[in-house]
Amino acid sequence: MPRYICKFPVDGTDYYLEWSSIVDAPVTYGMTLDEFRCYYQEEYGNQGMKGLDERLQRVDEIGHSDRICREPIREWIKGNRAGKGEKEATYDEIIDTFIRSRM
Repeated sequence: MPRYICKFPVDGTDYYLEWSSIVDAPVTYGMTLDEFRCYYQEEYGNQGMKGLDERLQRVDEIGHSDRICREPIREWIKGNRAGKGEKEATYDEIIDTFIRSRM
């Protein structure tokens, strides 16, 4: 099952995280683009880096790297299990939990 890259703008800075389709929630905390590139290199190696720019282009366009669904990120995350007890978390709750809590 794939992992998607998602972008969440917070206070003028874009934060990137990986989202798992298995758990339907983020599996990393938000990172700046430079931090995310370093993480991605370490996690997936040189071979994995080959498709990263194409994926990031989709992320910049719609907020996530899903090739099939073109809904904006706020719609795309609906029905997630990122909240407490695997309940659905709102867009703002995801930002608070996976980005602001780490700032």
